[in-house]
Amino acid sequence: MKINKLLYMILFLFCAGSTAGQEKDLHTASRIRLREHVTFLASDSLGGRLIGTEGNLIAGEYIAGCFADIGLEEYNGVSYFHYFAVDIPSAVRDVPLTVIEGCNVIGVLPGTHPYLKNEYIVIGAHYDHLGTATGREGAVDSIYNGADDNASGTAVLIELAALLKEQGGLARTVVFVAFDGEEQGLLGSQEFLEDALFPQDKIGAMISLDMVGYYRKSGVLKVLGTGTLREAKKWMPRSGKIKVKHIPFEQSPLSATDTRSFAVKEIPTLFLTTGMVSPYHKVTDHAHLIDYDGLAGVAEYTRELTVALADYSFLEPSGKFAVIHHVPDRSFHVISSVQTGSNQLLPSKGALQGRSAFYSAAGADFRMLWKGFLELGPGLYLEHINARHAFAVGGSSKNRLQFLALNVPFTCRVYFPEFNKLPVGVYASSSLYYRYYMASKAHEPDIDYLSLLRSHEAGIGFGMGLRAATFHIGYECKLGVTGLFKKSAFDNYNVRNLTQSLVLSWFF
Repeated sequence: MKINKLLYMILFLFCAGSTAGQEKDLHTASRIRLREHVTFLASDSLGGRLIGTEGNLIAGEYIAGCFADIGLEEYNGVSYFHYFAVDIPSAVRDVPLTVIEGCNVIGVLPGTHPYLKNEYIVIGAHYDHLGTATGREGAVDSIYNGADDNASGTAVLIELAALLKEQGGLARTVVFVAFDGEEQGLLGSQEFLEDALFPQDKIGAMISLDMVGYYRKSGVLKVLGTGTLREAKKWMPRSGKIKVKHIPFEQSPLSATDTRSFAVKEIPTLFLTTGMVSPYHKVTDHAHLIDYDGLAGVAEYTRELTVALADYSFLEPSGKFAVIHHVPDRSFHVISSVQTGSNQLLPSKGALQGRSAFYSAAGADFRMLWKGFLELGPGLYLEHINARHAFAVGGSSKNRLQFLALNVPFTCRVYFPEFNKLPVGVYASSSLYYRYYMASKAHEPDIDYLSLLRSHEAGIGFGMGLRAATFHIGYECKLGVTGLFKKSAFDNYNVRNLTQSLVLSWFF
């Protein structure tokens, strides 16, 4: 009996060691293939893969060849190439525009489920880059090789196709797209949707792989956009091999990727990236700097994620999108805000002379955004207000009042351009407010100000500022239209508040 137990234990340890060895071999093989793809795509011979150039064409043919070797189907039954025209300014004076040709490379892995096979998961990575710098005399390196941006994402796209094909397919159909013209404004992904190559109402989700080659340096693979899918936390995989961080929505206007083209069509999106920690848009973005061990881990996690998306029976959009991508005709937002600036008393006569004093506030607005440009709604702020004054022009202004107040504004704000056109812009606002003084303190031994002060105030405000994605920075001015003192305090005399502040706010 003891001999049998010993044999079972030896057999178990052998099988466990064999499985671990197989996983290690698969990881190594994946890492080698990824290195080959990145090394070729980011080589000097391709000249930076700028759209419309020979290097870009060679890169597209290389990707199509990989799709063919893997056994993916052509998207239209004839070819992997989806061509589109791009108008660019011409160097010839008499011809204002010239036309170059862009090309997406598309392969399809058909679904296996009788019904779900008619739905699609789109996996995308742009393969174009910036090309070669001109006019740099004496420069040692003038080629923007784009190893991380985005040969790394394209390599994972190819590796993912191979892994899923070997697995035997998934319930939903998976569409692999190497997008062209991303660097010139998401051109390839926009044309992919405008040409309606696949029914848009049947695209369950889109994954964008962009700059995924620096896992060792960043220490994390970010999955941005989980909030666009209903109950994503229930079924989204958690990788044990690499650290993965799930983030509900994209927020930075500096990291625009092909997800935006799909989000404006109200298609759920996931953006996978190791972050902007590589030599982004620099000639030093070389293939030998890529973390290939981490890149193999990214490929494996993307496989797990794609399997979850393609096989989950109840895949549904949440109806929510990143503010930088798409704002519905009518949406509701919570906007947190902090303010700092100055407050000054404005007397109706010369008995007091107001001086600037410190002002600060923090709170939130609850607003409805209509058509992406008009915003309305109330807010609630806690304010700390100081007021200095002198009894005569040029006199001492050490006399001071301090207030703790609640401010309830109702604000109308207009954005230009509207949210769905650009992630950056300007705004102007106007508001009405009600202020309730909860507590007051006076540093004045001769006059009992606290017995003379009102606890309520009404006023008007206006502001202007800059918008960058979900963050705002601006200027705001508030002017009281009712006096601080009670009517019975002084004859034909009163004081109003003038508040000016720098405002920092952000969307939730």
